[in-house]
Amino acid sequence: MIINNLSPKVSIILPTYNRAKFIVETIESIRNQTYPDWELLILDDGSDDNTEELITCFKDERIQFHQMGRMGIVGKVKNMGLERVSGELIAFIDSDDLWAVTKLEKQVAALQQYPEAGFCITGGYNFRKPEEPIDYFYKQKEGIRYDNFFIDCFQSGVAGYTQALMVRKKCFAVTGRFIEKGLFSDAEFIIRLAHQFKAVILFEPLFYRRLHETNESSSNWEKGYFEGVMLIQSYKNELPSKIAHHALFRLYMNFGDDCLLHKERKKAVINFFKGWKNKPASIIPLKKIGKAILK
Repeated sequence: MIINNLSPKVSIILPTYNRAKFIVETIESIRNQTYPDWELLILDDGSDDNTEELITCFKDERIQFHQMGRMGIVGKVKNMGLERVSGELIAFIDSDDLWAVTKLEKQVAALQQYPEAGFCITGGYNFRKPEEPIDYFYKQKEGIRYDNFFIDCFQSGVAGYTQALMVRKKCFAVTGRFIEKGLFSDAEFIIRLAHQFKAVILFEPLFYRRLHETNESSSNWEKGYFEGVMLIQSYKNELPSKIAHHALFRLYMNFGDDCLLHKERKKAVINFFKGWKNKPASIIPLKKIGKAILK
């Protein structure tokens, strides 16, 4: 429920590229929102399927379609969307994901309840088939927390998905917009937000992230890890040493495990060794190195 009579407009930015298979379901999850005061900006990054034809079938004046031409950089597409928004609150969704029908309503209410919060993030889960969760972003699935989450971002305490985010438009004047040089700008932007503003986390799963064979994160898994390492390194001097080293340790362990899944044993060993250097008292990297060599 909205706490007061104010009804701030929410601008939703939806970048898409060749997602005709999923985008109708995504748009319907927006149109089904219990909070009605929104605009949807669909930014087509040069699709060559029938995405535009499907979108024009929606007769909803709140939906805008913008053909951007092919750029291939999601952060840049989102920034172009930010230039076109008219709402005081901004939300994001990918063209293969879904929202619970109360997501916008509950986030607007949370930001009204905590006017000093710069942004709000919800819980969620990964899925392959709708309504069949694979894994949740948080162990906690209900309740609310208002706090400074900067340190939590490096301890797996905040889900780094903009699809779960609602941010006040005025925050961009402080943080700047999305980086345009990397493939994965979402986590970096959320950490930048958390560095400047307190936030509200709604642990209820209100965002559903679809997993499929053409996920950007799946096809660029290695680049994603390199960018993750660089991100932690860029904030290393602002973090307690123990937390920075543990974040790097965890990332290198996951990187090594993924290298093994992709049958890259040499790269796996290198990453397990880097993990050990960040936590030399742990025997886990040494065990993993031994298993990788013996495979």
